[in-house]
Amino acid sequence: MEKNKKNIGKIIALVISLVVILTATLLIIFLPKNQEPKAVMELNVNPNVQFLLDQNNKVMAVNYLNDDAQTLLKDINFNGKSAEQAAQLFVKLSTEAGFIEISTSGTRVDITISCEQPENLTELKNKIVEKINYYFDENGIIAGAVVNITNNIDEAIQKIGILAKDTINKTQQELLELYNKTSKDIKDIALCFQNELMTFIQDLKDNTFSDLTKLEQTIDDLIEQIEKSNIADEIKQELQKQLDTIKKEYNNRMEEFNKYIQQKIDELKEKSEEIYNQAREQLRQHKQNCKQLIEEHKEYFKNHREAVQNAINAYRESLVA
Repeated sequence: MEKNKKNIGKIIALVISLVVILTATLLIIFLPKNQEPKAVMELNVNPNVQFLLDQNNKVMAVNYLNDDAQTLLKDINFNGKSAEQAAQLFVKLSTEAGFIEISTSGTRVDITISCEQPENLTELKNKIVEKINYYFDENGIIAGAVVNITNNIDEAIQKIGILAKDTINKTQQELLELYNKTSKDIKDIALCFQNELMTFIQDLKDNTFSDLTKLEQTIDDLIEQIEKSNIADEIKQELQKQLDTIKKEYNNRMEEFNKYIQQKIDELKEKSEEIYNQAREQLRQHKQNCKQLIEEHKEYFKNHREAVQNAINAYRESLVA
């Protein structure tokens, strides 16, 4: 009887252990992981778009750099896609809407990736070229991708309305964080209204909330003083009290500042809906106009596959030369 109890106890302990392991595994797999911005990938074939990539080269934000990109991509969810998947989907959608001519004699897709360490993204570069060119090969389109990797993050982020003066004295990672924050602010705001938002925010900083800059500087100065090892504990305690008071004031002002911004964002999002509805109709027309041309090209490619592939290869060689 005692032996049976021990066996049952062992079985229960084993079951509990398995449940704990299984639960931990599921949490690791399914819990949302913190995304850290690591690069900005820009694609341009006339629709001009930027994707913010995380530490795993997956899309965490999308910004349209011209109206054609907004028309083409507004209702497409890229979040979580790998950089190469997003790039291929971009050229597919561009082709279906006629931005890339299906019967082109040669179209170059330019991709620029801006990051802190370009040497680490050589493998990604090859994946993107391979994925895009595979789509063109499969559809008999004389086109090719060219990828350039740079560390000019400051130049890349200014394309979404961030002022050059706001990039000064910032690390590459701080620039990417600024890009990420700005992307969230302008998300779902039509391109034609984004400059209005940026101007509004800058005006708040320069006027109504001009004290924020001084408060930030005071906080930095106090922290620097507290961290000095050659001052008495009594002085440090007094400085800490001052710091806590200033931080509270700063947080209250920031809360008020963000409230003004959110009100403006909500206003512009509402105004954007009409623009987006117009864009949807334009895209429908684009696709309708291209439908017959795409079918005709498919038939031509089926009957002249070798000649078309030779033309594709020759064009790709010209891109490398």
